[in-house]
Amino acid sequence: MKLNYLKGALLHHRNIIALAVAFIVLHAELFPIPFLKEDFAIYGLSLAVYAAFAAQSLLDQTFRTDLENKQLIAQIKRVSEECRRSARNLKRKLDTTAAQRLSVVIREMDEIVRSFLGGDKTPLKARVVNKSLTLATTYIKMTDMLRIRSRDSDGTRISFLAQRINTNTSNLNNIRDHGIAEEIRRVIETDEKMIEALKNERRELEKLDARLQYMESTIGMLKYNIISNLESEDTLNDLEDEVNEASALNSVLNDRYEERRDGRRARL
Repeated sequence: MKLNYLKGALLHHRNIIALAVAFIVLHAELFPIPFLKEDFAIYGLSLAVYAAFAAQSLLDQTFRTDLENKQLIAQIKRVSEECRRSARNLKRKLDTTAAQRLSVVIREMDEIVRSFLGGDKTPLKARVVNKSLTLATTYIKMTDMLRIRSRDSDGTRISFLAQRINTNTSNLNNIRDHGIAEEIRRVIETDEKMIEALKNERRELEKLDARLQYMESTIGMLKYNIISNLESEDTLNDLEDEVNEASALNSVLNDRYEERRDGRRARL
């Protein structure tokens, strides 16, 4: 951030104008001082004036606040475009219902950004909009994760395994060979573990979908607040909590999914 402040101060139009004016005035020899007839002195003093103005900008809290807000606005425009591009790429892979839900989120996010850019760009509103975009980006990632995990999760698998457990359990009563009976018991035990794993996966998918629904409601509420100029510090704090919770859930579920997938690959 300090580097951004320095860069902003050096490129601030007021300071560049001060440099140009100082150079012109000194080069015009308006001051009868022999030392100022040397080019290196003119350049040196011009740069000294420029540095003094830049230093004053760095110490000016208003300048720092304005610079932070301008950088945040630029970031909002960039992230908004990235968000739309990611959503377009993902929609082609989703089923109709999920694609419609994603379209609603992106449409509401676009309205939030348009309202902000066309209205009063206060620092507080800029931070709320920026966090809203972070939430929308997380929503896209979690929607993609739900798509991948739903694809990999076979809903008919539990029924098949349950039926096989029942069949093998019934057959055990008629098997007299101890070795064969032991093998069937191992099959039953493995199938029971697989059913439990599939049920856990289903519960996690339901949890993931519930979080997505909550995020959809949150973005809809944010759109209303931004358009109606009702944003507040409480809104920002609640939004930060939602972003952190959603990101943490996505990370945990993703890690669990990767661990289970790696475990299945290892068994194969």
